[in-house]
Amino acid sequence: MTIDLTNIPPDFRVLATGVHGPEGPAINSEGLLHLVSAEDAAIFSVSADGDLTEVAQTGGRPNGLVFNPSDEMFVADAVLKAILKIDNNGNSEVFVEDYEGTGLGGPNDLCFLPNGDLLFTDPIRRPPPDPAISPVYRVTPEGKVSAFANELAYPNGIAVSPDGAHVYVSESRAQRLITFTIDATGQPLDQTLVRRFREPGNPDGLAVDVEGNILQSLPGIRAIAYVSAAGELIDLYHVPDWAPANLAFGGEDMKTVYVCGAAQNSVYQFSHPVSGAPLF
Repeated sequence: MTIDLTNIPPDFRVLATGVHGPEGPAINSEGLLHLVSAEDAAIFSVSADGDLTEVAQTGGRPNGLVFNPSDEMFVADAVLKAILKIDNNGNSEVFVEDYEGTGLGGPNDLCFLPNGDLLFTDPIRRPPPDPAISPVYRVTPEGKVSAFANELAYPNGIAVSPDGAHVYVSESRAQRLITFTIDATGQPLDQTLVRRFREPGNPDGLAVDVEGNILQSLPGIRAIAYVSAAGELIDLYHVPDWAPANLAFGGEDMKTVYVCGAAQNSVYQFSHPVSGAPLF
């Protein structure tokens, strides 16, 4: 399969600009896109026309963002080294800041399991070539923290399969996308390699469609890989001058992909042939 260096996805356009360090796109229950400005410690809602409205401030460096069924936001903040819970009025409180008395290293991305537990990656931010071996944590709705997985080389993006039976994690320093099979209680049963990417892909954020295929951002090569659950490369999107870091499905039919790109402080969107998997 030959793929051109420039391979622009369908209906590609710039949705919004001027977001300093855009990260963590997420859709609330009303279908409205939200994202963070890591550099300005702000959280914005984004209209279909690209208009930005600030809805909260964290005072740190927010990264990942996700909503629970009550439309409360949960934000991973790397500087505050905490998971924040933010209500509909923009008021925040610390939800998690340690594990068994030891402070977090700097949470990055997060997702919910079908049973309501929250998973988040917590990479140790040591510079390359250090592999930055780090854990993924799990938190119950009551705030009880446990280790979901250990010994991962800079765990970064995280997402759940459409059937809720698998958790995908990107290991940035290992250039890998891996999956954990989980049981009904959310406990991991095994770990499997989905795909290893060539350096310097640095896999970051990811999103899963209803067929179980994965969109994996590769900011190191300025691309997004579209791969099957078995790890086969379906397509590789590359747009000159972007550096896609995080992405999420949205739109009325969940076939719009929103992409945060730090290279131009911009948010992009394009069309996907398959709807995104609903979030738990």
